[in-house]
Amino acid sequence: MNQRSPANDVTQAQSATRSFGWEIWLTAAGIVALLLAVSGRYGFHRDELYFIVAGRNLDWGFVDQPPLTPLLARLSELVGGTSPTAIRVLPALAIGLVVLLAASMARRFGGGRRAQFFAAVTAGGTGYALAVGHLLSTSTFDYLLWTVAIWLLCGLLDGADPKRWPVLGVVVGIGLQNKHLIGLFAVALLISLLATPQRRLLAGPWPWAAAGIAALLAAPNIIWQAANDFPQLEMARSLADRSDGPVVFVLEQIGLLSIVLVIPAVIGWWLLMRSADLARWRPVGMTFALLFVFFLVTGGKSYYVAPIYPVLLAAGALWFERLRSTAGRVMAAATGIGLFIGLFIALPLLPASAGIDPTGELGETVGWPEMVDQVAAVHDSIPEDRQAATVIYTASYGEAGAIDVLGTELGLPAANSAHNNYWLWGPPEPHGPVIGVGRIGDALLSICPRVEQVGQIGNSYGVENEEAGAPLFLCLDPARQLGDVWAELKHYN
Repeated sequence: MNQRSPANDVTQAQSATRSFGWEIWLTAAGIVALLLAVSGRYGFHRDELYFIVAGRNLDWGFVDQPPLTPLLARLSELVGGTSPTAIRVLPALAIGLVVLLAASMARRFGGGRRAQFFAAVTAGGTGYALAVGHLLSTSTFDYLLWTVAIWLLCGLLDGADPKRWPVLGVVVGIGLQNKHLIGLFAVALLISLLATPQRRLLAGPWPWAAAGIAALLAAPNIIWQAANDFPQLEMARSLADRSDGPVVFVLEQIGLLSIVLVIPAVIGWWLLMRSADLARWRPVGMTFALLFVFFLVTGGKSYYVAPIYPVLLAAGALWFERLRSTAGRVMAAATGIGLFIGLFIALPLLPASAGIDPTGELGETVGWPEMVDQVAAVHDSIPEDRQAATVIYTASYGEAGAIDVLGTELGLPAANSAHNNYWLWGPPEPHGPVIGVGRIGDALLSICPRVEQVGQIGNSYGVENEEAGAPLFLCLDPARQLGDVWAELKHYN
C-alpha cells in the first residue's frame, strides 16, 4: 500500500473541500430544475398519498416505515399545500445534494474536474436517482442519507478529525428514522473496518459515541415497534416471500444504473477494493460487497443497494478520466444515451396517453382523481338519510389514501383499509352501508348477506395500472360490522 506524508494528507484535505467548478453547480441545479419542472405531471403516487395521510396521523412509527418520510410529507403539505409539486420539492433538492456529494467524493479520491463532472452527472442522472427524485418516498431520503453517511465516512478514512464521527452517528440515526436498512450499512461497515488496517479508527471513543448517538436517535421508533409487536419484521418476511430471486436481483441493477453505467460502477468498486491509491477507502468497497451478497441471499429488493452507487460512480469516474480520447468519447456518448433513455423511463416526460409501463412507478401516478370520482358517484347513489353512516373499505393503502386526500372536497367519509398501517388505525365506528373499493376479496361477504358490484375502476388514459379494472362494490344492509372481522382482514405487504 502506498504511504502518504502528512503534507500530502493536508493537500488532499484542501482539495476535497475547495469550491466546485461551475459545471458541478450547473449539473446539480439542472437536475433539480428538471425534477421540479415535471413534478406536477400525471398526479400523486399511491405511496405519496399514503405518506400524506400518515403525516396527518404522526406517530413514532408505522407498520411499514419509521416516521421521517411521513413527517416530511406533513411539513411539505403545511408549507406548500396538498399538491404533487409541493411534496416533491424536498426529493428534488435531495438529488441535487447527492450530485454535489458525488463530485466531492470523486475529488477526494484524486479526480480532476472531468472526473468530478462525470460523478455528478451519473450520480444524479441514473434512472433510479431520477425516479426517487421525482417522488416523495423513503427510498428518496435513503439515497440522500446513505450518500451523506458515505461522504462523511470517506473523510474519516482519509484522516479527518475523529471528532466528526458523532456527525456520522447523527446521520445514521436520522436514517434509522427513515428506513432501518441503514442499520445494516452500519453493521457491514463495522465488519469491513475490522477486516482492514483502518480498524485503527475504532480505537478511540468517537466511533462508539457515534454508535450511541445513532442508537439514541433510533430508540423512539424501536420502542414503538416493540409496543406494536414489531410489525416491520412481518413486513420484511412478506417482502422476502415475494422476492423475484437472485438472477432478477442482479439484472435489475442494470436498470437502476441506466444500463451503461454498470461499467464505471463495477470498475469503481474494483478500484476501491484493489487500487493502492484508494486503499484507505477499501472498507467502502467491502461494505458494498457485504450488503450486495446479503440482499442477494435474503431476497432483498434490488434497489436496497442503490444508495451506495454514488460512491462507486465517484470512484469509477477516475477510470473515465484516464480514458484516452477515442475511448473517452465513446464512453461519454454511451453514458449520454443511457441517461437519455432513463429520462423517459423514470420521469413523466411523455403524455400519459402515449403509454406508460404499467409495472413501473409512473403507472401508479395516473387515475386517482377519476377513481375518487367513481367512488363519490356510488356514495351519492345511497339514500341521503343513510350516507352519514356509510363507510368506505378499500383493498390497499393507495386507494384509501386517495379517498382521504382527494375525496374530502367531494364529501366522502374517511377511508378504511386492512392494508398496512390503515389496519393498525383500526376499524370504523359502527356503520351502515359499505362501499368496497378494489380487489377486496371476500371481505364484504363475511358481513353482508348481499353484495352488488356497482362499477369498475378505470382511467381516461387507458393505463393498465394496479387499480385499472378493479371492481367497486356496495353493501346496503350489512348484517355484521367490519370491526367484527377486523383481525381476519389484516394484510401487511
